[in-house]
Amino acid sequence: MDKKLSIEVKGLGKGLLLSLVLCVLVTPLVYFTGIKETVMPTLGNLILAVGIFWCGCYVSKSHGSKGLVRGFSMGLVFFILMLVGTFIFDSSLIGFKTFLYTLSLCLAAGGLGGILGIGLSDQAI
Repeated sequence: MDKKLSIEVKGLGKGLLLSLVLCVLVTPLVYFTGIKETVMPTLGNLILAVGIFWCGCYVSKSHGSKGLVRGFSMGLVFFILMLVGTFIFDSSLIGFKTFLYTLSLCLAAGGLGGILGIGLSDQAI
């Protein structure tokens, strides 16, 4: 019996994997070079945006329609997973300002990725 995962789950997995790989690549770069550790939040946000962008682009390209909605939904799912993880590991990191900033970053990156995915799709009209 061949069970296939939905496109959304595959896209989410690929986005999480890309984020993890970028974290692994950036960590030694910061450690072994003269880059100051004060840029870590910026690099973290950039890695987050790239992972969500890729996720939204992949899902929208696969479906070929409703790119903005699909990108927003993938950004929201990514955000909810991060929020749950933050509650589990260290809930003191959650503040109203960071909550809104991260949510808007996730939605913007997912939406832009979804729009690009429609442009790259073979099914686009």
